[in-house]
Amino acid sequence: MDEDKLVKALRKGDVTALKELIIRYNPFVSSVIRRILKDRSREWEELTQDVFLALWDNRKKLHDVKLKPYLAAIARNKAFSLLRQYREELPLEDDILIYDDEDIQLRIEQKELSRLVSEALDQLPRTHRELFIRHYYYGQTVCEAAKEMNINDSTAKSWLKRDREKLREILTEKGVEADETVLGPTRLVRSPT
Repeated sequence: MDEDKLVKALRKGDVTALKELIIRYNPFVSSVIRRILKDRSREWEELTQDVFLALWDNRKKLHDVKLKPYLAAIARNKAFSLLRQYREELPLEDDILIYDDEDIQLRIEQKELSRLVSEALDQLPRTHRELFIRHYYYGQTVCEAAKEMNINDSTAKSWLKRDREKLREILTEKGVEADETVLGPTRLVRSPT
């Protein structure tokens, strides 16, 4: 059954549609959560289940929505919320022990880098930016992103290559040494603060 039919059935309260969507998208949702909660593997499965529970709870609001980006957004929000929750539970003394001056400086630099990358991305054409974000931010393969955007794979690969170069030029002009670690997925994910 195609995604549109599954979403329509889900909106009507069809549990079978939910089960099919879980089977189809569980690996994707889990990978989004793993990218954010790298060292908290105990929470991966529970949080993945929470994403599909949220999908079920909000099923009646699903009109003209692309399910994969929608699920990715829920997964990211829940993962970042969990990270914030853990940070807020630390007593003040522990917080001081964990974050020394070097850690704080690194966090400030990462936040600034994230801002600069976002500004650079804003200079790309909308469809190029969407492809770039789908691939590097949401973790879609080039083929998956291209298929969902109705472009062919070779065009998508070409755009990504050119756009990486363009972003590298923009960031270099701003004084950032833009190698693959800067333009890679870990640098595009905004910090939870």
